[in-house]
Amino acid sequence: MKKNHSNKNRPISQKPHDGHTEHTTAKERYARLIRNRTFILHPSVLVLTTYILLLLSKIIDIALINRENEYYSVVILQMMIFILPGAIWCKFSGENYVSRLRLRMVKADSVLLILSAALLMASGGMLLGALFSGPDSLSSGFSLYDTFISKDSGTIPNTIYLVMAYAVLPAICEEFVYRGILCCEYERGGVLRPILVSAVFFALLHFNLRHLPVYLFAGIILAMTLYATRSLFGAILAHFLYNIFGLFGQPYMSNLYQNTGSTELFFFLVTAVCIISAAVFCGEAARLYRLYLYKAYSADYRKPVIKNPSVLRDSYLDILRQPSAIACFVVYIIALIISWF
Repeated sequence: MKKNHSNKNRPISQKPHDGHTEHTTAKERYARLIRNRTFILHPSVLVLTTYILLLLSKIIDIALINRENEYYSVVILQMMIFILPGAIWCKFSGENYVSRLRLRMVKADSVLLILSAALLMASGGMLLGALFSGPDSLSSGFSLYDTFISKDSGTIPNTIYLVMAYAVLPAICEEFVYRGILCCEYERGGVLRPILVSAVFFALLHFNLRHLPVYLFAGIILAMTLYATRSLFGAILAHFLYNIFGLFGQPYMSNLYQNTGSTELFFFLVTAVCIISAAVFCGEAARLYRLYLYKAYSADYRKPVIKNPSVLRDSYLDILRQPSAIACFVVYIIALIISWF
């Protein structure tokens, strides 16, 4: 039988030239460009955009906003600050990008974890607020970004507007950007980095130095809720419950603190609630992860085996020294200076 020796002298690494190979190579080059994003495409640019828009909203609030239509202003500004930039980011990140944001419905077996997360943020936030800002922080009213202060007149329409503008919409808008997009962007190689980075940017977002530890703690819990429930809606629901506590529960806790007559007793009770909710939260997270292991669910954030040194993951220092990340800290400082005057 006659053998075909037409490929005898072809180099081993050479592949037949066809259109499919060229197409695959082009896709690989595009993926490499995405991995090596420049200043314009770095995720901290999205964070910087929300900071700048929020800072502008504070200036607009001082000069222009009519307090009679404050609820409408809050709704419109939040849509412009978070939803619009986030939607543009998703649009230019590829057709399948939205599917990576964990837009899954929350399952019934995650309800206890979500409730414990909200209770942990509420009790832990009170302890951190009292520790860094003093017990007087318990008497402060609920506000958005130290700009829009909630006012409950007691009427049903006012309460509905209050819940929508100060609880529902902030939970959706902030979680969409800071847990949905940021965690998706930073999670390649594990969950610790997106949890910490998203929490830092989330804490800085509120432009409040005194309550910075409170927002940092809440950001960590919300990111952990995202991964434990495998659903962005889990983090949104926990954030919503936390906002509800700030709107309606915080005044009662302030009255309880004043009527208790014993600072030690009050903080002992809050500490006990914090410890119990933390134990429930960790226990439920462990149970859910055992369930995921039993059902062999995939983990997109699992640390990959890196064969090519040119695609090494960015370190924490690489993230923070990005020009856009540095600009975020600058905007934060400017916002603090404005708030002091």
